[in-house]
Amino acid sequence: MSNTKTLHDLSGKWAMNRIKSSDVSPVLEIQGFNALIRKAVSYAPVNLKVTQHGDDEIHIDQTTTASIPAIKEEWYPKDHEWRETKDSFLGRVKSRSHWAKVSELEQGFLTEGLGGEDEIIESEVEALEGTEWKATQVWLMEGGRFVRRVVTTGKGGEKAETRLVYDFEQG
Repeated sequence: MSNTKTLHDLSGKWAMNRIKSSDVSPVLEIQGFNALIRKAVSYAPVNLKVTQHGDDEIHIDQTTTASIPAIKEEWYPKDHEWRETKDSFLGRVKSRSHWAKVSELEQGFLTEGLGGEDEIIESEVEALEGTEWKATQVWLMEGGRFVRRVVTTGKGGEKAETRLVYDFEQG
């Protein structure tokens, strides 16, 4: 693990640290995935390939060894504009992101334990088809690890908080 990675330099391959991450099953349940998919995702190793072009464009290809479609993400944190995409796993969604200081966000799970001037990326994703859900994420670095804190809410008020931690593998 390299401690030199920052949010301004995420490019490379990352592997999910299952010990430091929380269970993603409650999030997947809110998103409408059946028990078999939730179980497969919970146990399959998750890897990210991140390609970052400065501070304004980040591409994330998420893959698993399970027979589950990969998630492809495109983030443009400098413009904070909503973009629609169709993902093979999540379906049609809209998303946006922006650079922020912790002090600019509502305090709670997403900002717990962070300093007010810490720089993070806040991102939002909303389903546009199928089950109604919305996810708000905060991206940060902790001890050289890439961390996503996610709060997902469903139409009926269901809520799940998840912490996803990734270790840097190679550039």
